[in-house]
Amino acid sequence: MSNFLFAALYVAKLSINNAFSLFKSSIELARNHSTELQLGPVVTAALNQFATDNENFGKQINKSQKSGLTDDLKPLDDERDSLFSVIKRAIITYQKSSDEPKKSAAKLLYLFLTPYWNAGSLPLNSETDILDELLIKYKASPELLTAAAQLNVDDTFTELEDKNTAFKTLYNSRTTEMAERSKASGSSLKPAAVASYIQFCTALEQAANLTPNPEIITLFNKLDDLRKKYHALEGGSKDTPAPDDAPAK
Repeated sequence: MSNFLFAALYVAKLSINNAFSLFKSSIELARNHSTELQLGPVVTAALNQFATDNENFGKQINKSQKSGLTDDLKPLDDERDSLFSVIKRAIITYQKSSDEPKKSAAKLLYLFLTPYWNAGSLPLNSETDILDELLIKYKASPELLTAAAQLNVDDTFTELEDKNTAFKTLYNSRTTEMAERSKASGSSLKPAAVASYIQFCTALEQAANLTPNPEIITLFNKLDDLRKKYHALEGGSKDTPAPDDAPAK
């Protein structure tokens, strides 16, 4: 008799997202590379239950991640984008001015802001970092501070910094809250998905040993390689394994 044995993997030690990713990849491999006839009724039944449990697991994760993050942050993001637009419009306008000092000030600010000009189109957290960098450099330059005062946008720069700081504080707070919510919510359905994964792997392992065919052996090897990759991710999780959790077989 053959001796196919899956590599050890303490699935419950994986983080919620890593577990879901492993499960999803395993299901896709089974669906894409084998038919029901090739897998046999027992493995197919285990796969179907596994797919159902993981689908519910994924829905719960997605639900928990749909927080008020965007709704809470959008007003602040709109305000800082508006303030930045005010500064850019002033610079564009004064570059055409007949007032030479103002025109020179506008050109200086334009050269400075050119690398940051499209910051408002970046992802929220990237925009925050870019504006932070911009404002640090701006405040460190007496020439830029003077130029902004000449164009009467110095107060606008100050307001932009205030809004960006407020945005960053709220963003970090909401991100932490989302992570905790996702962990708590997803954890409620994780044990069922873990149990189904173990049951599926056990059924496939038995099929590889007792009723092998080329498709089953190929699938076994692919899933075994996948398990080895995720084994390296076990230690990074704070998820607590079930009391009787054992390496899935």
